[in-house]
Amino acid sequence: MRGWVRGLAAVLVWAGALLGASAAVAAQEEAYLQGNQLYQDGEFEGAVESYRAVLAAGVESATLHYNLGNALFKAGELGPAILSWERALALDPGLADARSNLALARTLTVDDIEPLPTFWLVSAWRWWVGALPRAVLLGAVALGWFLVWGGVAGRILARREGARRAGTVAVVTGVVMVVVLGVNVAVREFGVGQVRRGVIMVEAVAVRSAPTEDDNLTLFEIHEGTVVRIDQRTDSWAEVVLDDGKVGWVPTEALEEV
Repeated sequence: MRGWVRGLAAVLVWAGALLGASAAVAAQEEAYLQGNQLYQDGEFEGAVESYRAVLAAGVESATLHYNLGNALFKAGELGPAILSWERALALDPGLADARSNLALARTLTVDDIEPLPTFWLVSAWRWWVGALPRAVLLGAVALGWFLVWGGVAGRILARREGARRAGTVAVVTGVVMVVVLGVNVAVREFGVGQVRRGVIMVEAVAVRSAPTEDDNLTLFEIHEGTVVRIDQRTDSWAEVVLDDGKVGWVPTEALEEV
């Protein structure tokens, strides 16, 4: 009798957890749809709050960051908008709309930075990483695994030589897909080989030759919306590199990491 009661209690606990999770998902979806409606109604600040509430609940996607960037841009917050679009591209490098919006936004920033030429191998690597949408990439990796195990099963069960050869081809094709596209997934999901980037979030900040408040060591100023590479970081300072190769230190409170 006691075992039955404990079992029933466990079922009720699991049911409660599932209902709670479903309610949380529904609330997040409602907040997201509310953000979309507020954006369409021209209430951009309200849309920003709704999208940020979804992010605060632990939900993250390229589309969500993209929509947040659009709302922030319409609300006149250039730096946060650029940050959101950069985060959208970090999750989905193939998101063309976010890339287009970034190109427009950068024409509105104070700093006119001429990027250094990029080595062709680096350009090719970046193109390859962002060539496929995330959903397509994951589907292709899953297909690769299916071919591997399907080919293995085919070779074991096949009675004819031709069928065994087909199984071998399936295994080899699947292994190539899993290895090549799996590396792409690792690069995207875990940031393997990716540089740390940040966006300046204050109106203007002095870039110094050393991590110090000494104004005599000021090299130049950069402004809101400028995207930088972060080479190293302490609790209070970050060494940043601009696209034109300039290097210096800024307070960490002046930027936010992508």
